[in-house]
Formats: sequence, structure tokens, C-alpha cells
Amino acid sequence: MRLGIIYKSEDRLIAGTAQKLARDLKAAGHNVTTPNSRCRLILTLGGDGTILRAARLSYKFKVPLLTVHMGGLGLLSEITLGEVNAALKAAAQGQCTIDERRLLKVEVRRGKRVIKRGIALNDAVVGKRDIARTIKLEAFLKGRLAGEYVADGLIVATPTGSTAYNYAVGGPILPIHSPAFVISPIAPHRGANRSIILAEPVTVRVKKGGVLLTLDGQEIFKLEEGDLLTADLSRESVKFLRLKTYDLWEILRTKLYWG
Repeated sequence: MRLGIIYKSEDRLIAGTAQKLARDLKAAGHNVTTPNSRCRLILTLGGDGTILRAARLSYKFKVPLLTVHMGGLGLLSEITLGEVNAALKAAAQGQCTIDERRLLKVEVRRGKRVIKRGIALNDAVVGKRDIARTIKLEAFLKGRLAGEYVADGLIVATPTGSTAYNYAVGGPILPIHSPAFVISPIAPHRGANRSIILAEPVTVRVKKGGVLLTLDGQEIFKLEEGDLLTADLSRESVKFLRLKTYDLWEILRTKLYWG
């Protein structure tokens, strides 16, 4: 089986483990290579940050991710390191399912020009550059003003990302295959500002400068006053190989002590 591996290279323990795993897989007859569109699977070794980084690559290849937990919470992880061989055997025999998670697509306009396009598996965050300052934003739906925000920022989260930063600021949890997404303010100054669940594109206008756009914590882009950011669920998706049913509620109970 042709396999790719993505790991947290800056962590010496994980890097060493990934290199040993690659040698063991080659010895077992697998073709281990740089992740590409010809791979049957791409293995990730690390935590959710590594998975987010891998997702931004694998969706282009349309290759499923087999996520090996070697990090923190591991909300997206599927197996432990000791289960890799059994998982590959099950995959080869078709004893698995593919869990597709839709991505968020983001476009930034400055005047009449599109100056940035990007995707996110978890979220796009519009946040402040300076610690002691708030930012001012406006949200529009179909060209009509939906809300004004004076806050530390605004999170636009996919169903997958609804259990990440969105959850930390008190936003709602969405079913993982919901056709909707959620926007949640970060420390809003107006008590009436709350999360909104949407199934249509939202456009956010920057009313006050000193703002950063962050995609999945992996990519940062500077925004200026007057910039327009439009976000919506994409038709593109990230594929995860599942060997068992992904039970979101069990994961939340055991890893986030929810409920």
C-alpha cells in the first residue's frame, strides 16, 4: 500500500517515532513516500494541530487521513500508535468507512480586488493585533446588516470546528455533518451579541484596523479597515478513515468532560 506520513517535525520524539514507523512500514512491504495524490492513505502523527495542517494538504489530493494520536486532546484522532498495523490491514480489507468533513472557504476583498482566498477545517478567526484594543466589525447576510460587533474578535467555525475555539468562547456544538456553520464573537462588549448558526454566506466588514485573519491557526493574514471577508461552507471536504463509529458525544464526555 502506498502511504504518506505527516508528523510534527519540531517535536524530536514524534519525529523519531515517525521515522521508525516509516522504516517498519517499508519492511512490511508498504511503499512510504512524500504525501501525494497517488497515496492510498496519509498517516498523521501528532495532535489536532498536525491534523489541521495535514487536512490543508490532503483535501487537494482527495486522499483519506488515518490519524494517529500523539498529542493533546486528539478530538480528531482515530487510533493509537500501537493500532497502526491493524488499521492498515482493516483498510486493505475494506473494513472501514470514510468520514467526510466539509471545509470553510474564505475570500477577502479590498476594494474591487480579491486579495486572499483560503480554506479551513476548523475555523477562520478575525482577531485583534494589539492585546489591549478591541476591534469593530459588521456582519452582513445577503447584503443586509445582521450584526455589529465591538469585541476581541469573531470566529467563523465549521461543524468540525464548533468543538474548538468556538466551544471555548461558549458557542454551540453543531452535528459534525451539519450543512450549517456558526459565527461567535470573542469577548463582545455588547451583552446581546451571541453566536449565530448560518446556512448561507456571511460577509464581515472590518470597521477598525489592526486586525488579523487566522485560518486553522496555520495561516495568518493582515486585514485593513474596509476589507470584506466572505465565508461559507465549501463543496470541498477532508476525508478521514474511520475504523469505528465516530461518536462525538462520547468524545466530548471523555475528553472535554462535557455533560
